[in-house]
Parts: sequence; structure tokens; C-alpha cells
Amino acid sequence: MRQSSAKNAEKIISLGVTLFIITVVTGLILGVVHDITLEPIRVTRENLKTVALRGVMPGADEFKTAQKAEDADPMIKDVQEALSGGKTIGYCVTVTPRGYAGTIELVAGITNNGQLAAVRILNHSETPGLGAKSVLPEFYEQFRDSDKVTVVKNAPEAPGEIQAISGATITSNAVAGGANAALEYWRGHLAEGE
Repeated sequence: MRQSSAKNAEKIISLGVTLFIITVVTGLILGVVHDITLEPIRVTRENLKTVALRGVMPGADEFKTAQKAEDADPMIKDVQEALSGGKTIGYCVTVTPRGYAGTIELVAGITNNGQLAAVRILNHSETPGLGAKSVLPEFYEQFRDSDKVTVVKNAPEAPGEIQAISGATITSNAVAGGANAALEYWRGHLAEGE
């Protein structure tokens, strides 16, 4: 009986050591893969953001990071000054409203006269076929030339009304809320005379 117990103990120890080695090797491989992919992922995200900035402020030839105000809404993530020929033509404000399935990261281009030039979604986890439609031009182009947006379920009848994505009212309201937060930040911190 003792021999059987000793063999079982050896098997358990052997199995434990094997699992430990597998875990260490797997951890090392994951660590190396993480280190290898970290920089390409950062560069890809930076490139996507540059494309989005140019999409919301197409007349700009340069973007400069602007200091975010200390009293800014927590939804405000980043502020970029859009320049053309060295002159400010507007600002690109990145905001992170809460959508249906998680945080939506979007950038709103705001002209010097306080109107949305455009809105682009940078990142989201919204439902495919519903809230994910927020990245389509049919939705985000509605925001152009507005100084405040309101979501409506039917066809827009007044300036600033945005038709909600069918079945994705929460996402539509989140994007509109993010755009309005960016406009409010512009009025409070970036408008001429502030």
C-alpha cells in the first residue's frame, strides 16, 4: 500500500512540475509576443487616429496637441488643434461616451465658428448590424454643420436633428452625447475670447 501511495505522490509531483513548466513556457511566449506586437499596434492606432483627424478636419495640414482643461468633462480624452498654413482652422476633440455595449471612442471636428465639421468613430464594441452601423457615412454625416445635435426616431425635420440608427437608439444617443460634449468643451475652453 505504501508503494502505491509513493507512486501516486510521484505522479502528482511529476504532473505538477510538468504543468508548472508548461505555464512558465506559455507565459514567456505570451510575453515575447506581447512585446513584439505592442509597437505595431500603437503605430496602427496612431495611423487610424490621424486618418480620423483628417476625416473630421480635411482642410488641416497639421495637428497639434492642445492642453486639456483641468475641469474638462471626464468624457473628453484628447484635444488637437487643427492648423492650415500655421493658422488654427478648428479643433478635433476626442470623447468617450458610454454606448450600449461599452465605451465608444469618437473624434469630433469643430470649426472656428463652433459647428461640427464631421464626426468619426475611432473604436467601439457595439452590436454588429445595429450599433456598429454608427461607423457608416449614412449615420455620421448627419452631424455636419450642427452646433448641437438631438436624436430623433423619424426623419429629421430641423437643423441638428440626427435620425437614430434603427434598433440602436442607445448607440445613437451616445454618439450624439459625445458630439455635444465636444461642442460644449469647445464653447467653454476653445472659442475665441475664452
